Amino acid sequence: MKRIALILSLTSSPALAEITPMDVIESWRTVYAGLGEAISYDSLQAGPDGKSVLLSDVSSINIMGTSTVTNRFGWVRLQPNTDGGILITFSPEGEQVSVTAWEEGKETTTTARFDFSALTLVATGYPSDIRYSYSAPQVTYAEDSGDADYGSRMEMMLTDLSGEETAIINVTESGPRVANFGEYRFARVEIKNVSHSPYGEPSIRDIAVENVTLTYRWEFPLTDVPTEPVALADFPQQADLEVEIVTGRLRGSETQDTSLGTDTLNFGHKSGSATMRFAHNQFRFEMLSMGSALGVQAPAPERPSFDLALTELRANVTMPFRRQPNAAPFSAGFSLNGLALDEMTWASVDPENGMGRPTAEASATLSGLVKLDYGMFEGKEGLDGDVSPIFISDLTLDALWIAAAGATIEGQGDMRFNPRRNDPDTGLPIAKGALDFSIIGALGFLDRFGRLTGVDPMAILAAKGGLGMFASPTDVPDNFTSRVEFLSGGGIVVNGQTVR
Repeated sequence: MKRIALILSLTSSPALAEITPMDVIESWRTVYAGLGEAISYDSLQAGPDGKSVLLSDVSSINIMGTSTVTNRFGWVRLQPNTDGGILITFSPEGEQVSVTAWEEGKETTTTARFDFSALTLVATGYPSDIRYSYSAPQVTYAEDSGDADYGSRMEMMLTDLSGEETAIINVTESGPRVANFGEYRFARVEIKNVSHSPYGEPSIRDIAVENVTLTYRWEFPLTDVPTEPVALADFPQQADLEVEIVTGRLRGSETQDTSLGTDTLNFGHKSGSATMRFAHNQFRFEMLSMGSALGVQAPAPERPSFDLALTELRANVTMPFRRQPNAAPFSAGFSLNGLALDEMTWASVDPENGMGRPTAEASATLSGLVKLDYGMFEGKEGLDGDVSPIFISDLTLDALWIAAAGATIEGQGDMRFNPRRNDPDTGLPIAKGALDFSIIGALGFLDRFGRLTGVDPMAILAAKGGLGMFASPTDVPDNFTSRVEFLSGGGIVVNGQTVR
């Protein structure tokens, strides 16, 4: 607690001293303490000027749930520069080892090596308010998981790195809090991942992203700074973590050799973003992808090859992330606009351009109650090995909307699930409730679709017959309604027709 007393005295003092290397080291200890992480080193050697510091064999250890992560550097040097700041340099042999324990004594080990030797890191400010600036022409990272027969290797290269970070100790009415926040920018990020398996050839994934910006904020109450790592069973109470990634153009591919040739998956977007936040008991995730593309090239003739384009994709989810005795609210949603096949693929389906080049749109919002039997950051200690991590007891389809080639489907409804009775066919909890749908323009869509090359006319007749059986016409032409009811005994009724 002496360190906290010192921080408080420095924070309240009107005359603050500029930072020293030891202030920077203690600031690191304080920020890492938010996750029970401890920083240690084998030796501390003062430089010939009496002000610089060289730390040898520096390590930090974090233990959360059944995972232990250890970071190591051969050395870290901190030396004052001419403008009153602290220049920080690292040895090139950085390493991270992550060990996760599973059932029956099994473990998974992931080893990563990174090179920060080209990084320029400067700290300025005061002991309770330290500002960092980062720059590097290139940083490399390599990660190995598993073994040669069943494992993977990931290599990442960050080009033109720059950024700023701030570590502040705030004195509040409820006590001191640490606020650590920053922004990092990368002109280019390149990732290559090779996954091996005992069967078949390895799969290779290549990703290149331009103009990446990462921002984050990490805040937590300051209690004590551990000298040894503290094993945390869950994400710390009263902690708040928010991360956002914004990217420019992304291009990626995944390939795997087969006896018939090479399967290739291409994907990417023009721009996008993703945000996640863990605050107290709630997790929030949002994503946006603009100008997305997905393509599949398969050598096997029975497997389709195609290219899809998507103007915009959005998705979000809000839910609890801790183990809890009672169900809590959750919500989720997605929307996609401008989904279309590429012109060449669509021309092979519709050579006479009978439907034009149609696009599809869809959106849905869900809400309800969810119960977690163990949290996102903890293990299953003390629980039945077959326990499900998540159970949705109440589900509301607030709104569903699908539109394609002049036809639309709209839906809404409520369902409840019985945790004590499972459907014998699916193994899922039995549902009770109803979903109501409005179907507009379906007959016209089927007529146009039936004129496409290779479409079986009998399949179109069957689809129209099914529509007439399980949907009711309204006073508006080509407009139907349908109600799907889930009975407590496991039965399903569609528009008055028992289907199960």
